[in-house]
Amino acid sequence: MSEPGPSFTAPNFTGCYRHPERMTGITCQRCRRPICGECMVEASVGFQCPRCVGVGRTSVRQARTRFGAALRPGGGLATKVVMGAMVLVWVLDLLTRGLATTLLAMNSGYVEAGQFWRLVTTSFTSGQLLGVLMNLLVLWLVGRALESELGSWRFVLLFLASGLGGATLFFLVAPLGAWSVGAASAIIGLLAANTIGKAKTGEDVRPDIGLLVLVVLYSVLVGFANFGWVSMIGGIVVGGLSGAILAYAPRQNRMTIQLVGMLALVTLCLGLVVAKIAL
Repeated sequence: MSEPGPSFTAPNFTGCYRHPERMTGITCQRCRRPICGECMVEASVGFQCPRCVGVGRTSVRQARTRFGAALRPGGGLATKVVMGAMVLVWVLDLLTRGLATTLLAMNSGYVEAGQFWRLVTTSFTSGQLLGVLMNLLVLWLVGRALESELGSWRFVLLFLASGLGGATLFFLVAPLGAWSVGAASAIIGLLAANTIGKAKTGEDVRPDIGLLVLVVLYSVLVGFANFGWVSMIGGIVVGGLSGAILAYAPRQNRMTIQLVGMLALVTLCLGLVVAKIAL
């Protein structure tokens, strides 16, 4: 049985390299293989074959953000998950008449007694409905854009580290009986990290710094006695340090350096908590 071949011959025409029974006068601009209409992929100049297009795609360096995340359309999934968790905590709090916040919010006395989960879960507590709505609004306006710069895993790690920073400073400074809901400190940590990222690229960060100062001053004025402002400062400090780790990590081994740096910061916060309990 004869192998398939072109049904006719003509000068300058030959069989396609993938479909030899199809005559063509077009060749790939890169490898010069003959290609038929089905195999032609339009390039900047002329046409390329499917094989060369595939090789070209694998050799192109993927664009990265200032924090090292891959540029991808859409996104914001992690932000939406965090928002959903905050809404869920508020709904549970409403149904249980405040029990959810009582179990999850930051309280230095309970942490000293061994309830260490509060150092993390406080980041999803917002208190009253107005606080929930304000936190959700900031996350919707800022969180999605920041996640596109950071990538999902950096965004989540930054959020949790900032909340932990706020809870740690609250534990170190506030009285044992004081309470704090920590979503705001985690969110303001995101803003502090974004400010550091802008500073690296030479953008004007004075409005960002002004916003952070105003938020802290407002927290001091409306709640000085309950020490909620202490959590805000802790969130800013840890968020800013996290932003520096993420933004200034060198390109070589950047992801590893970022991850190790963030874990070291988290370990430092936990170490301070353990040290105070031990003393």
